[in-house]
Amino acid sequence: MEWVKHKDFPEEMTANAQNLDSALSEMEAVVNALTSVPLTEVQSCLKPIERSKYDTASVYAVTSLFWAYMKTRGVDPKTNGLPRELERVKSAIGRSKEIVDRALAPKVDISAAKRFIRGGLWEPKDSEQREGSNQEKSDVSKPPPNKRIRFDDAGSTELTNNAEK
Repeated sequence: MEWVKHKDFPEEMTANAQNLDSALSEMEAVVNALTSVPLTEVQSCLKPIERSKYDTASVYAVTSLFWAYMKTRGVDPKTNGLPRELERVKSAIGRSKEIVDRALAPKVDISAAKRFIRGGLWEPKDSEQREGSNQEKSDVSKPPPNKRIRFDDAGSTELTNNAEK
């Protein structure tokens, strides 16, 4: 970092340049650690969702580094396919998050829900009331009797049931 100490370098930029240099050194150490192990070996010990996260994070990091490289060279990275690539990687990250969230979402325990509903419904405690309610239920399934009242000229009434005839 000798170029920072040069007399033509502005003093107000010295701290920013030193921060950039230290960040690049840290990033270089991380990249060296990641590339020291073969990719097939890393992916063999990961679960599929972890492998997806690893791959998308790697692609996003490389694309972001290339973006920064182009910016430092004075080239506008928006003029080539980099923004589309970054959006594609972001959507892949979003899809993997949806998959993880779907797996963590609460599930309905159907048998417990049935027990909960059955326990919450009111049932009479008296056995006689239960028998009466069962009888009423069976009566409801039968059609109502066909009852008619006949009136005579003499003023008498007669109850007839056509179903019994």
